[in-house]
Amino acid sequence: MPRMEKKKTMEKVKREQALGVRAVVAATIPTGKMKMSAAAAIVKILELKGVDRAFGVPGAAILPVYDALRESHIDSYVVRHEQTAAFAADAHYRVTGKVGVCLATSGPGGTNLVTGLYTAWFDSIPMIALTGQVVSSAIGTAAFQEAPITAIAAPITKRAFLPKTAEEIPALVNRAFNIASTGKMGPILIDLPVDLQKALIEVDFSALGDEGKEAPPLASDQDVEKAATMLLKAQRPVIIAGGGVILAEATSLLREFAEMLSIPVTSSLMGKGSLPADHPLYAGGVGTMCNSPLGNKTLLESDLILNLGGRFGDRHTGKVSAFLRAAKVIHVNIDPIEIGKAVVPDLGIVSDVKYFLERMIEALRREKKERIPQRTEQVHQLAMDRIRLARRLDFDQIPIKPQRAIKELREFLDRDAIVTHDIGISQIWSAQLFDAYEPRTYLVTGGAGPMGWGLGAAIAAKLAKPERQCVNFVGDGSLCMSLQDLATAAMFDIPIVVFVVNNSLLGLIRQQQNLFYGGRHISTFIGYEQGGLDRGLDFVKVAEGMGLAAERVEKPEGIKPALARAFASGRPYLIDVIADRGAVCSMSLDGTLTGVKETD
Repeated sequence: MPRMEKKKTMEKVKREQALGVRAVVAATIPTGKMKMSAAAAIVKILELKGVDRAFGVPGAAILPVYDALRESHIDSYVVRHEQTAAFAADAHYRVTGKVGVCLATSGPGGTNLVTGLYTAWFDSIPMIALTGQVVSSAIGTAAFQEAPITAIAAPITKRAFLPKTAEEIPALVNRAFNIASTGKMGPILIDLPVDLQKALIEVDFSALGDEGKEAPPLASDQDVEKAATMLLKAQRPVIIAGGGVILAEATSLLREFAEMLSIPVTSSLMGKGSLPADHPLYAGGVGTMCNSPLGNKTLLESDLILNLGGRFGDRHTGKVSAFLRAAKVIHVNIDPIEIGKAVVPDLGIVSDVKYFLERMIEALRREKKERIPQRTEQVHQLAMDRIRLARRLDFDQIPIKPQRAIKELREFLDRDAIVTHDIGISQIWSAQLFDAYEPRTYLVTGGAGPMGWGLGAAIAAKLAKPERQCVNFVGDGSLCMSLQDLATAAMFDIPIVVFVVNNSLLGLIRQQQNLFYGGRHISTFIGYEQGGLDRGLDFVKVAEGMGLAAERVEKPEGIKPALARAFASGRPYLIDVIADRGAVCSMSLDGTLTGVKETD
């Protein structure tokens, strides 16, 4: 793609976003029956659903759909690995609240999507994966690049479909969007035999309806009354804001509700950004790893825990007995399976979180003013503890401490900057130390934790929000899992900043080897040896070779100037921060929470 065409891609995204062109196109529904290929019908439905971009890698078995994409307004982004396509489609929803789409061919193309499907499934993220399949007559014959992808994907998707006829495909695609985006959301895979994609069919798009849509469960009057009574009686209640608060678009209601009752709010990893980090009632993260001392202290001192849209996951609770102590529990979740799975609540409510908060606010407004506790002293103590228990970030050592790198990055970025993350020690440092101020800006996987997720996520985020700063905060180990897709950012001139904390290690695993295996190291150094010295990978040369601008930073005071140059460049940019190999993250060794002050 010529340089001029690459620039035009981002300019087109910005222009259409400003004019709202895509929304106008998405609202235009043809009437009457139309004759076209099934592939063309698929693409038309994507348009009607408001899809504006798709991520994938073309192959022979999915080529009819790709050919139809050429005639649509949907932008096709070819990535360097199908896994990145799934990660990008996943992140598109996390940023916009709109279902993302990825494509892959048959066999290894489809199986390369599996980690992305699993990640979206674990975090209840809706997306549509379209895979090509061998011709219908060859299915089950071990044909070239045939894989039973629907059987493989069934346990890690909300549904996986293999149409038998071309005529059923339009209704199936429409139904897939409805299923993915309602109820407990999740990814859908549709496997498309190549002969069915090519077949001519008649389609009445105006007849496609709401089949597959799931009405969300709603809290009953009794649920609301019991919850309100428990909260008004509690002396030291605390809210845990889970990822469901953000998925339900309920962050403003959470803020109103917390302020009405003066209740401190903590967050799970997936709930970061549901309340601004500098809000007087925000106490921080809780858990055995992705925690804050203040958040854990606030939780451990509470007599009632209200979990809104969280799972009580193992990285969250650790030992359940230590987590709960004597506190009562109200658990609100859209999925009945989550109620009582890890923690048996005193009151379990299966409900859409937004609806529950709306009803609770209505109930509290009807209460007498004197019954609403102000908790002035507790709020004041929270402010004092926030200062007293703050972690230290002002390290001046060389090599750079990752804590200092996070401090410099957060201070430089806008409040609404979007930062994507991978997994490992870099994620834990960020979860503990990086402040989030708005929902859908702190992008992270909660359950699956795949290395390599953040780069595709950053690409999708910048395309969806071109006016925002978009950064992939990543460790060198995770970047190696997705390194090839730096070329995707360069090809389409997507000006993300890849901020690499480079310690030449699989850092979290090295830390566990030190803690639990007597310091016996194996396979956690990921650099190379030269002249008798261990050296880290030169990500600057790699990035430049793929078409990015890049630079290395070795002193703490060089971080902000490097960030300034990166954003001023208007290009995809990599900053290679050489980090202290000996730096460790704070984590519970015995599965219990701690509220003590952290100093390193």
